[in-house]
Formats: sequence, C-alpha cells, structure tokens
Amino acid sequence: MRFPLFRSTRWGRLPRFLLAGGVATLFHWLTMLVLIGWGLNAVFATATGAAVGLLANYFGQHRYAFCSDLPHRVALPRYLTGAALGWVLNLAGFSLLLIAGLSVAPSQIITTALIAFANYLFAQRFVFHEEQTINVQ
Repeated sequence: MRFPLFRSTRWGRLPRFLLAGGVATLFHWLTMLVLIGWGLNAVFATATGAAVGLLANYFGQHRYAFCSDLPHRVALPRYLTGAALGWVLNLAGFSLLLIAGLSVAPSQIITTALIAFANYLFAQRFVFHEEQTINVQ
C-alpha cells in the first residue's frame, strides 16, 4: 500500500519520518515487554524487539515517510547499511559525550536527536533516493 497523497509535499517527509520511527520504537518496546512477560531473558527480548522495530521502521519509511517506488532488493540493503551506520554513530556519539562528562540521560537524548537527523538525511539522499536507480529491474 502506497500513500500517493503524501508525495506532493517535501516538508511532510520529516514529520512522517519521525512518526514512522516512533511507531517502530513502540513495536520494539511492545515486543520486548511481551517476551519478558512470557519469561524470556531481557537481553534476548530487547534484541528480538529491536529486530521487529527495525523491520517496522523500514516498511514505515519505505511506504509512508518516503513513498518510495524502489524495489526492496535495492532499498533494503541500503536501509540496513544506514541502520548499521546509525548504530556506530550512536555508540561513538554517546561514548564521546560520556567521556566529556555528561551523564547517561543527557548523553543519550543528545545522541538520539543527532542520529535521528543524520538518519533522515541518509535515508533521503541515499536509501530512498530514486533518481539514480530508475533503470534497476
């Protein structure tokens, strides 16, 4: 299901990007809570929840935020590359802020905001960018 109405406004992408990410985060947390409720290990539960959230975010970004026509065989590897890059940047930024003397909560809040913005730019300019891949079959 595509959302062609959303294609008309470029400024609408950022709020849709944030909404899709928020919904994906809820999928992550809900999966984690259900699995913990079933008695599974918390580390396994959050890892599984993160995988569910990752897939939910991919589909939300592909279909809703960017209304992409890219085939999944093109967009998904790009998305996974962006997710891995975001993970590394999150770890580096968070660690640097801790070393600089900030406490855990402010370090993660600042890092999350910066990484969300970086992920948006990466998704817009690389992951779901369609001009250079029009002839991909």
